[in-house]
Amino acid sequence: MHCFAHKLIDILISQQTLSPLILLRVALNLNLLFTVISCLFQVSTVSNVSVAPLEESPKGCLISNSSRKLKVTLLSSEWGSSKGGLSTINRELAIQLAKDDTVEVCMYLPAFNDKDKKEADKFRVRLLKAEEKPGYDPIDWLASVPSDHQMNIVIGHGIHLGRQVSHIKETHPECKWFQVVHTDPEELAMFKTYADPSAKGGKKHETEVKLCQKADQVVAVGPKLADTCSHYCGMQKVLVLTPGIFSEFADINQATEERRVFHVLVFGRADSEDFQLKGYDIAAQAVTELKDEKEAFRLVFVGAPEGEEDQVKEMFLKGNTLRGQLVVRRAKEREQLAQEFYDADLVIMPSRAEGFGLTALEALSAGLPVLVSANSGIGQALQELTLGKNVVLDSEDPATWAKEIKAVRNKSKKLRLEEAIELREEYGKKYQWEGQCRILVERMHEIVRS
Repeated sequence: MHCFAHKLIDILISQQTLSPLILLRVALNLNLLFTVISCLFQVSTVSNVSVAPLEESPKGCLISNSSRKLKVTLLSSEWGSSKGGLSTINRELAIQLAKDDTVEVCMYLPAFNDKDKKEADKFRVRLLKAEEKPGYDPIDWLASVPSDHQMNIVIGHGIHLGRQVSHIKETHPECKWFQVVHTDPEELAMFKTYADPSAKGGKKHETEVKLCQKADQVVAVGPKLADTCSHYCGMQKVLVLTPGIFSEFADINQATEERRVFHVLVFGRADSEDFQLKGYDIAAQAVTELKDEKEAFRLVFVGAPEGEEDQVKEMFLKGNTLRGQLVVRRAKEREQLAQEFYDADLVIMPSRAEGFGLTALEALSAGLPVLVSANSGIGQALQELTLGKNVVLDSEDPATWAKEIKAVRNKSKKLRLEEAIELREEYGKKYQWEGQCRILVERMHEIVRS
């Protein structure tokens, strides 16, 4: 077979009837790589046709083939998590994508320090600083990407980190746009307390819809937002990414001894406009309902802006919470949350509406008992689990939350922690970062090839 193919190619060359590129394809199909290389050298003496090498495109987007790595750039405001769940998702997504050997990950952001760079380097994520644009907000510096920056995929996130992509596409038109959605502005507006929340929420919704429609792929954080997105861009364009267990919290060893005062932890942003949205008033009233119980209950809130702890305290006290049942602490860096989880006996997330609810997942990752609102992405995800149904509450009634908090307290500390770890294991098996990101990478390859 080898000899026959070689003779056939010799005849075709001598007659100059086929171009070198066609000869390459024929030989590859016959698995005769050595023969092809030899023949191509011969052809160079009898033909002016040559096979062009794969090169970088003029606009900085790498032409993709199976031998090159997929180059993915995420837009972000920071490497850390000081700005909330959006930053957390971006960082974790970058880390998980970088685990794939076929992918090179870059995070494009307004600023970072040496500590950020060292940590990102550990995870094979390259940080790229945007050029300062005087007169513009730092987040809008991201709209201008260096012309020599190579990328196949650019990932935007919500309006804050998605509006820049249209400008990026003007200078990098071959790059594909993946848009992450982690909130539903219209739903959240129903519980906001600033001026004209519905009108502002409606405008944000319209912008979010336009961004998703312009994108090549929409990635929804959790099942609830996937359903929301399907209403305006079709389910076939939506990929569901349900966040997995955060490994950085999984090694916390919770104290097994019972403590006299049962600490109920709530944490997150303490903006006055989000107080009702996040259900902080529900949490405060629920703990107040337990003031006459034999066991002592205390609500611990973590998330007050530094120097504003007293203002946040007053917001909680308006709900008739007893001062002796309340502790307000400033917002913590992510690495400091481990100590808060160690101090807590239970974490609750009584949000009236939540796109996903990373605070509950972070607590679950730490092996803590949790109670979460049904109107959240994590609530829907947990209801798919055998053990998860027991920790999801479909109620805004503080008395209902008080009853469930007491039920958790009535179990022994050992049993509470065992059940929490079992739930974490069940959640981790169903919702894995690695498996979901593998599907995401496969989708990236498909869209780039198309």
